[in-house]
Amino acid sequence: MQSFEHDEVKSFAEVRRKVGRGDMLIAGGTDLVPLMRDGLVAPRTLVNLKTVRGGAGIRASRAGGSFGSLALVADVAAHAALRRWYPALAAACDAVGTTQIRNMATLGGNLCQRIRCWYFRQNVPCHKTGGRGCPAVAGLNEYLAIFGTGPCHAPHPSDPAVALAALDARVHVRFADPGRKAGVVRISIPDFYASAAQRRDAETILKTGDVIERISVPGKYAGARQLYLKATQRAEWDFALVSVAAVWPRGRHALPRLVLGGVAPRPWLVPISEMGKGAAWAARVADTAVQDARPLSQNAYKVELARNLIREVLAPAPAPAPAPAPA
Repeated sequence: MQSFEHDEVKSFAEVRRKVGRGDMLIAGGTDLVPLMRDGLVAPRTLVNLKTVRGGAGIRASRAGGSFGSLALVADVAAHAALRRWYPALAAACDAVGTTQIRNMATLGGNLCQRIRCWYFRQNVPCHKTGGRGCPAVAGLNEYLAIFGTGPCHAPHPSDPAVALAALDARVHVRFADPGRKAGVVRISIPDFYASAAQRRDAETILKTGDVIERISVPGKYAGARQLYLKATQRAEWDFALVSVAAVWPRGRHALPRLVLGGVAPRPWLVPISEMGKGAAWAARVADTAVQDARPLSQNAYKVELARNLIREVLAPAPAPAPAPAPA
């Protein structure tokens, strides 16, 4: 790891004048430190966000939710009011990594983490490391995306981003360049992520000195039916092969919002065009959701896995009948 300077800020407004070319922001550091260790980034100065006053607040009620970008993933998962009003987000945060990671990682940092492709993490020449093309296309691609056309095929690894997309959340970003957009701007989760064709050096729209202040969710989903499911190879310390979040707005005739994770470079919104319920309707939605999938040579299993998770989240199996009373 190359040597670096260290600085800190007391407010998000300070970031713009503290962070310059070659500098990077750090909060929990659960992704950034490994990137530095492996030589994928070499910041001149690390600017610590953990010293920002009030940056980790969590509020959740029937009127809506607001989560500071510096809130620990573990605190979001355990927050009683959040678990009541936004259980999909709590479940997604509870699915992140290990207990140790959840107690270090921040919600904002989780949204900004880099891709987990083996080739990228080993600094193999590829689109994301400054090379050309994607070696995974003809190589190891069993964990990669089934949606999106490249030039990078790695899915985004965030669990909370999938739930937040289903909740129609907004990321509140303070941009460093006042000519770009003044003040704090609210951005949807899909718009927060940049395609590989747009960015090689990141997966979000954030540039040097830009900072997430908080994430908000609207009240229209508070307390409504919400589910988050995640399929992994291991129960702990694993990223999603496929995940799904489903959120039903309050009201009898509202269509659910359905988002897949682990299948695309950003949370993948599944359009639902018909009202319905039950297994047959869920199967139709699932079949439509994966009809445009383009799996690589080793990850076609993700198509069926996504189909099955959608069926499960939209039409849960009925509770088992009670055992008969003893004679």
